[in-house]
Amino acid sequence: MSVTELRVVVPDEIAARLASEATERGTSVEDVAAEVLSLHAPTERGADRFGFIGIGQARPGFSARKAEERLEAEGFA
Repeated sequence: MSVTELRVVVPDEIAARLASEATERGTSVEDVAAEVLSLHAPTERGADRFGFIGIGQARPGFSARKAEERLEAEGFA
């Protein structure tokens, strides 16, 4: 896979959230930002997609990992 270096300017709050998520995952801020971009960048025009996926908005800080941990802690494993 080829890669392109991209400089993105974001507000301090967003940078802090990315850094926090990266620390929690044990990865780099760049990896988290790349994941966010890949999830939200449009695919090729005309490609079959499930348009309803990703249209919801979760509250800041929500992640599937945290939800899974909470369910396990409450006995829903």
